[in-house]
Parts: sequence; structure tokens; C-alpha cells
Amino acid sequence: MSNRVVAIIQARMTSTRLPGKVLMPLAGKPLLYRMLERVQRIRGLDAVCLAIPEGKAHDPIAKIASSEISLYRGDEQDVLDRTFRAAQQMKADTVMRVTSDCPLIDPEVSGDVLSAFENSPVAYARTAFDSGYPHGFDTEVFSFDALSTAHSEASEADEREHVTPFIWRRPDRFPAMELDHRPDLREWRLTVDTPEDYELISQVFDTIYPQNPNFGFAELKNLFAEQPRLLEINASVSQPKLAGMPGES
Repeated sequence: MSNRVVAIIQARMTSTRLPGKVLMPLAGKPLLYRMLERVQRIRGLDAVCLAIPEGKAHDPIAKIASSEISLYRGDEQDVLDRTFRAAQQMKADTVMRVTSDCPLIDPEVSGDVLSAFENSPVAYARTAFDSGYPHGFDTEVFSFDALSTAHSEASEADEREHVTPFIWRRPDRFPAMELDHRPDLREWRLTVDTPEDYELISQVFDTIYPQNPNFGFAELKNLFAEQPRLLEINASVSQPKLAGMPGES
């Protein structure tokens, strides 16, 4: 039985806290370009699709798509619909969801999530929430059937905006698993939502990328062990939470 695995990356120019962040430079290229470099190294993927909103404001993002990166344009606010239709266009059986504000996503970790999903009787697997991985390694993998059900039934605004809440709020309908990591490194904020986040990520790329463009989790651990003050740059930035998230206090 065939299983076509497609990574779908959602991106837009109109970020609330840091507009245009996906085009901000990292080691001489747009943030989104660097992120896509890493996604393309994830083992087990059959295709990668960039899912962006319609409208001229987002045209600069579309130019980053290439012969190796497919493009889908859809609704800006209903991201669940955009993701579903991108997966439909790509004929996906399994969907990996990563967001464009995670330019340090680790291909090995994301590949581990996919492997765990494929080897377990679940509809949804993830690193996110209380898994112990840094914020910015967040990877979700789910069946197209689960996505289709969410697309048909989800009615809450946050379920349409954030794609997967309908799925992870219903573990009785969608059996789930989470990859764990110890020690708990959730205090490492490696996603880009604020100028402080960008400053940290930019310094990471400037330090490691020229010598090792394929750097990953191990190299980040070494860097922060040698230069722990880097993590202080965005330590005051809070991580938003959605209602019902596992680990929510």
C-alpha cells in the first residue's frame, strides 16, 4: 500500500508580531529559504509544499518556491482549509506540518517523528507541547484522513487558524503519540516571533552555518554549552498557548 508523505510549510508576510519575518536574512538568504533547506533533508519525504495566502502582499514568498518546492495559495485566515487543499493538491496520504518561523528545525528529529508515526497505530504524532524539545523543533505528522475530518468538522476559530487543535483535542478519535526528549529543553526558544528571537537565530546562523551548513541539534547543544548567554537574548519572550494544550497549567 502506497503512502505518499508530503511536508506542508505554511508561511505568510503578515505576521502579527514580526511582519515580513520569513524574508529576513539568515546567513545571506531569506529565513524561509534556510528553513526549506533543512526541511528538504528530512528522511522519508516524497514532496515539500509551501502553502501561502493569496494576494499580492505574499508574492515575495511565492518566489522562493522552486522546481523542488511546490506552491499552493489559499485562504489567509482559514489555515486549516489552506493546509487541507494543499495536501489534496499534492495527493498526500500522510502530512508533515512545520511552520515557517522555525528555521532551526532539525531534520533528524522531524524524521524521527515521521518514523514513529509510520510504525505506530496512531493518527497523529508530534514533538510539540510538553515533549521536552526546544520550541522551534515542532513537527506534527498526521494522516490525510484525520486532516480531512478536521477540515469537515472543525468550527472553532482557533481550530481553523492553527490546523491541528481539532485533532489533538480529541485523542479518543485520533490516537496520538509524542516524542519525548530529556533533559527538558523547552526553555530554549528557537522560533522567530519577535526581534529578540530573530537576533538569537541570526547569531546562531552566523556562528555555525559558514563552517557547517548542515548543522543540527548536536551542534546547537555544543554552541549553547560554550555560549550560554546566547539563550538570554530572547529568554523574556513568552510562548503563546492554545486552550487544551497538553502540559498547560
